[in-house]
Amino acid sequence: MLLFRVFRIALLMWGGLVTQHTYAQAQIQVQRQEQELELVKMLPDSLDEHPGPLLVLPSATWGNSKKELPPDKGILYGSCVQRLGFSSGGLGQYVRVVNLNTQQYFRLNVKPIVRSRRENPFCYALPAGRYALITYEFAGGIQSSVESVRKHRNSQTLERTRYIFTVMPGQLHYVGTWDFSQEFDPRFLDEKFTLDLVFQQKYPHLPLHQAQVALPQ
Repeated sequence: MLLFRVFRIALLMWGGLVTQHTYAQAQIQVQRQEQELELVKMLPDSLDEHPGPLLVLPSATWGNSKKELPPDKGILYGSCVQRLGFSSGGLGQYVRVVNLNTQQYFRLNVKPIVRSRRENPFCYALPAGRYALITYEFAGGIQSSVESVRKHRNSQTLERTRYIFTVMPGQLHYVGTWDFSQEFDPRFLDEKFTLDLVFQQKYPHLPLHQAQVALPQ
């Protein structure tokens, strides 16, 4: 009898855990649906209406053999956490940005081809100016997706709807960890100390101690 009671209590406890787990999953699903509805309700800003040229070729990464920073461009480096819950295969992933001063569009490869790691570093040389993130391009299996990268706000001012960072000529900029793991919820984290340990080996010529922190805001 005692053994039966212990088994019954354990069963009830396990059932409660399952219920809690299912409830938590349902809450996450509801939150995502609410976020999607909020995005539908949001008025399009100028970058939604005019995202730039249909085709923008990927920009060339900054080589680790180059010892001097270019005087007419700024170097930016960071890392990207790709979307979870899908298989990207050997396809690359990209973030499209625009220079708000010159109206130049760039397509940054933030997950190299034939690379399965969840988080990947990137490094680019871009003309000086203020940049806004436009879209995150990724693939789940054979299906490609383009997701608008924007804040949950309605406004006609890009500073209120878009994540913006500034590139200065002849300077090195740390732009953070770009976390796109959650749908419609991009995050930009300061993990410079950890990433610098990686870049010290991969880019030994970069003056990492002089880098300006320029997370998209």
